[in-house]
Amino acid sequence: MNQARSITLAALLLPGLAFSGACSSEPSNNSKESILDPDGDEAPADDGDEASVDGDGAPADNGDETPADTSSDSQIFTCHASKSPMFTSRDVLNMRISADFTKLNSAPTKEESGSQAVIELSDQSGAAPITANIIARGVSRFHCGFRPFSLKFEEKQKDNIFAHLGKSVKFVTHCGDREGLSPTLKADSIETYEQRVLMEDTVYQVLDQLQVPSLKTRLVRLTYHDAPTGEEETHLAFVREPEDEMAERCGMVEWEDLSGVDTSQLKVDQVGLLLLNLLNDFVIQYDGIEGKNLVSMVDLDRKAICYAPYDFDLVGVSRPDYVANEGRTLEQNRDAFADWLRRNQSPTLFDQIESMLARADQMQRAVDQSNMNEENHEVFSRWLSLYLGLLRDFSACEGHTDDPSRPLCHVEDDHGDRPDSASVVDPGEWSARIEPPGDVDMFAVDLQANTVYSLGGRVPLELFDAQQNLVASASERTVSFKPSQTGTYYLRASLGEQMVSSPLLPSPEELDRYISLYTDDHGASLETATTLEAGKAVEGKWELARGEDEDWFLLSAGASTNLHIVLRDTDTGRVEVSRRGAPAEELPLEEYLLEGDNDVSSLVEQPGEYVVRVIQMLGLRANGSYTVTLQ
Repeated sequence: MNQARSITLAALLLPGLAFSGACSSEPSNNSKESILDPDGDEAPADDGDEASVDGDGAPADNGDETPADTSSDSQIFTCHASKSPMFTSRDVLNMRISADFTKLNSAPTKEESGSQAVIELSDQSGAAPITANIIARGVSRFHCGFRPFSLKFEEKQKDNIFAHLGKSVKFVTHCGDREGLSPTLKADSIETYEQRVLMEDTVYQVLDQLQVPSLKTRLVRLTYHDAPTGEEETHLAFVREPEDEMAERCGMVEWEDLSGVDTSQLKVDQVGLLLLNLLNDFVIQYDGIEGKNLVSMVDLDRKAICYAPYDFDLVGVSRPDYVANEGRTLEQNRDAFADWLRRNQSPTLFDQIESMLARADQMQRAVDQSNMNEENHEVFSRWLSLYLGLLRDFSACEGHTDDPSRPLCHVEDDHGDRPDSASVVDPGEWSARIEPPGDVDMFAVDLQANTVYSLGGRVPLELFDAQQNLVASASERTVSFKPSQTGTYYLRASLGEQMVSSPLLPSPEELDRYISLYTDDHGASLETATTLEAGKAVEGKWELARGEDEDWFLLSAGASTNLHIVLRDTDTGRVEVSRRGAPAEELPLEEYLLEGDNDVSSLVEQPGEYVVRVIQMLGLRANGSYTVTLQ
């Protein structure tokens, strides 16, 4: 999994930024206040309502009203219109493809499914047939009776419907019955299969009105001509814009097309991440977390990673029966969305919502112009009505976060944000709820000089002394330190620049963020690590009930070194060993520990100086003790 896709949306799941271009944000003022202070060819801009054209390419009057103001002040993204004739019309495109569909839909692997294809457009009389290779694609939908597929051209197309779409174009099909098809994909009739295609396409069309990074689609009435048998049948499908083409018209480069770029310098654009979450939540996309169903793009000028959502076949609007949607009604999903909005409000979120509301009529027309049956059209219209109504109500919350009389807006703060309002705690473990973005929770704790303390948790932390000097900070791993003076210290918990505080339906640990500041027997830093001596056993214990205590040891290994860790009163743990002075790219060696004697000598086979990290893992019995012996 590449770097961009490995960032989970829960942690993927930072204060108000406004876009000045594609995935570009105004610089924010992130200077930290004193903790004691108060308080190719240029295409025209896409307005989301491209003029419909008929089969001959003539503009058609679709009755659209004048679009909302698209001046630069109202724009967050700058995504140009697609230059491909594929997307200059919303009319259903009539297409016939002749290929070996028997092989395409039955081959055991995608690599074995390919054949030559001839594409004909009945809407363009006299047009020459188009040739391409056709190959099956998809993950779960690879098991469909009619697999989704890609058309792969030997060279980029010109002067036909596939122009400006690159050399590979993806089709989403109606699936169809197949023996062993999962219950999630199986439908009771061909009409239901095709309605699912129409509903998925409608979600794309709704998002396309918002002028943000989103894939364009075009419905196709596709006649499948099976060349070996001569049989043919016709069903609905849709063409999906290539991801790299969408990235390009939005001023970015798709992650997979990066070449010669130092990706270690790239950072996730937090405004784009906020928008991704907002759009997924708006269409009830519970299947769009943990790096799934998103297009990763890079704004090279800003070294920023941005995302666009896609793959809307299982959204809660159309498929409440999907396991991740848990059968929730539209009203229940709206209430969850209201909670997410309240927990994540920021100036940028209100700007995004204002932009969406300005396109409400266009989104409704996208639903009205779809070919869904009456029942599904009613569901989509009710969804838009409920969700746009919620956004209108929530937009009035701006500036009223602290008003407890407004339950839609107000979030109760669990801890004060200044030393004089800090929650007084003893060293140990507790939790904080950091929301909405920009919230700070402060804790006052008395510490003893020259005592080893460890600091960690599931939220960035900073520890200050009474004179506002930064003593220690922790973000991803436990950090240990020794205070130079006895006194009261102030622990500051904040998500910093992160703008999404938690996903739509958070688990308790994603809301109640674990924090620990505790007295430690062995520190988690080079300065507080314990040096192991040959022939001398060292006892250790893990102090935490809900976190990961790290105990660090230093050792000097000879030509033949034995290292044993005996684990007691717990189920499992982990040991990481790294060479001191090793290059940054050299990863530590690691092994999992089980209760009893663990011989980890293989981790220190080469002579040299090592850092050994003995790490607690949450198991059936979280607390435990151990003995480390070096021979």
